[in-house]
Amino acid sequence: MSTAGQTFTIRAATRADMPAIVGIYNWAVNQTFATIDSEPLSEEEAAAWWDEHGSTVTLVAVDDDVVAGWARLLPWRQRGYHMVEDLVYVDPVYHKLGVGRQLLNRLLEEARSAGHRTVVASVAADNGSGLRLHESLGFQQVGTLKDAAYKFGRWMDITLVQQSLSE
Repeated sequence: MSTAGQTFTIRAATRADMPAIVGIYNWAVNQTFATIDSEPLSEEEAAAWWDEHGSTVTLVAVDDDVVAGWARLLPWRQRGYHMVEDLVYVDPVYHKLGVGRQLLNRLLEEARSAGHRTVVASVAADNGSGLRLHESLGFQQVGTLKDAAYKFGRWMDITLVQQSLSE
């Protein structure tokens, strides 16, 4: 049984982790504002996604060989910027147990080690837990994109947060 404050094993994700990663992601697509995607990934889309981003840092948090969550660093969308974007998703069974915090802490370590200057995240304004997680680890809100995405029958804002790694 998992408990709050438990330490999870954080390791590099492998292609064998894809079913669990996609399952967690698709749950978030269908149930939350954690992603603006409104359609779950098919197996084919998931395989293409892995192939396209497989060389980026992708981590899983594991509890007795069960993937409790995953996280990824991606190049920031704009060319010429020396920053990366983080993604963090946690299986709902493991919410409020520190999985997201452990994954994001490790992503920050990986970003520093790789020489990145800044980590950013685009967090739905309705995703209070995602915003609190980032702010608790030193991220600052730097802007809001109003009516940036349409999901669950309404428009939502996206909050941009960032953490400088050069200080």
